Amino acid sequence: MADLAITAAYTAQVWAWGGFPCAELCVSADSKRVFDATNAVLGVMRRGTPLRYGLVHRHAMIDHLLQVQRPQRIVELAAGFSQRGAAMSADSDLDYVEVDLPEVVAHKRALLERTDAGRAVLARPNYRLVADDVATYQLPPADVVVAEGLMMYLGAAARHQLFTKAAGGAIGRLVFDLTPTNDEPAPGITGRLLDTAMKRFTNGRSFERDVRTRADMSAELRTAGFGRVDVIGAAEVARDWNLPHPDRRTPTVIFTADRDL
Repeated sequence: MADLAITAAYTAQVWAWGGFPCAELCVSADSKRVFDATNAVLGVMRRGTPLRYGLVHRHAMIDHLLQVQRPQRIVELAAGFSQRGAAMSADSDLDYVEVDLPEVVAHKRALLERTDAGRAVLARPNYRLVADDVATYQLPPADVVVAEGLMMYLGAAARHQLFTKAAGGAIGRLVFDLTPTNDEPAPGITGRLLDTAMKRFTNGRSFERDVRTRADMSAELRTAGFGRVDVIGAAEVARDWNLPHPDRRTPTVIFTADRDL
């Protein structure tokens, strides 16, 4: 397991830790080792709320938005080892497409093929794994495009390219997470150490920190062609949306962008 598959393994284990349905289909001894080792390191380095709580809030907030909207077709970019497609495609009226790099898709397929339940997911006609690079992938028509955990790796030019492609395509809504720097605690030495660790795990890639405010991101989306933009912070909806661990304050921020219809 290498590069971004390591971060996908960590989040897969977070979904299992958080009790999300079907998460057991996408975890392994490797993901548990990555989870335990990462938490041990972060426990020494970080102050405040542990990372896994923010990730659980992120995942649950996107789930809530999808459940409220009840789309008929979802395309999830950089899906990694998320269990969302496996869980939601149990509804035969929902078409779920997951897109990620070939090595990640191959690993996820192998994870699902281990069990009867996983093989049943793969056999569903309304569930598809697509091996492709999100930078060049041509978005098919969809009610919602989900990009969880992706924008933090994209610089301004790459974000604009994706936003423009989504706004100009046959999609209804784009949903993603990104915490502007003004919503984050100052990184200090902890942030620099995390940045170094991320580069080690992702072949030199790191988190982008060029979005200072929620208004900055909203303006980017409108410039790309989206009409309505909504911004939701976990701390603002934790209890109303029944998020797991609502007393844990996290800086998680979700954006939804809708095309003018």
